[in-house]
Amino acid sequence: MTDRSKFIWVSASPSLKYFHRRLLSNLSKVVKVEFWEYYQTLDEGSSIEGAVNLLQAYLSDLDAPVHLIGHGIGGAIALSYARSYPIKVASLTLLSVAVQPGINWHSYYYAQLQSLPLSRKCLLKSISGNLFPDTCARHVCDLVDRLERDLIEAPSNHSLFRLDILAEGGVEMPVMICGAQDDPVITSTDLSGWTSYLKPTDKIWQTATGGHFFHHTHFELASDRIYRFWQQLEPQLAVDPVVEFELN
Repeated sequence: MTDRSKFIWVSASPSLKYFHRRLLSNLSKVVKVEFWEYYQTLDEGSSIEGAVNLLQAYLSDLDAPVHLIGHGIGGAIALSYARSYPIKVASLTLLSVAVQPGINWHSYYYAQLQSLPLSRKCLLKSISGNLFPDTCARHVCDLVDRLERDLIEAPSNHSLFRLDILAEGGVEMPVMICGAQDDPVITSTDLSGWTSYLKPTDKIWQTATGGHFFHHTHFELASDRIYRFWQQLEPQLAVDPVVEFELN
């Protein structure tokens, strides 16, 4: 890898970053991936725009454009940044991001809450199996705790009374859209909607299984497809030493 290449994972969900660890570790065997995280305290306001401004402050000193990658709300932030600062972004890789990027697991949760008379914990326990179809029963309590914290921590303005709507559309730079066919949040229809905005350099790729966090289960396959996409854009990419990520 040359010094000009920058690969940055955009995260906005501190409680869920554990599920990105396998993919990042695998990608880091071939490229150096930096981890950028948006984090807010309970007393701060929350917005996608605020996260985009902080990301720009982080990237403002770089001369060369960067390759951004993100999952869910992190991917929506990367997408919003790419639209606002296109000359700063070499490519965009979006995992579980719908053509209408306001759709995420938060909106899925609130839609279920409107139709099912369940408490928050009971509903989160119910939908955790949909988001993580391969999870073991002994891990459900941990998943519920992580999901509950993400409802508070992530910069999403969805609520029981209002769902955020973000602009639909494409971007100027090459983009790769990734997802899973069995994802109940970002369905195949949500992903196929991207085809109206794709350029010849762009790709849509889906696994058959894995749910909303398919890259946690199928991290080797996902990292291989993502790396191939990056290598087409930067053929000089070479293998770098492994960098281990400690994401709890």
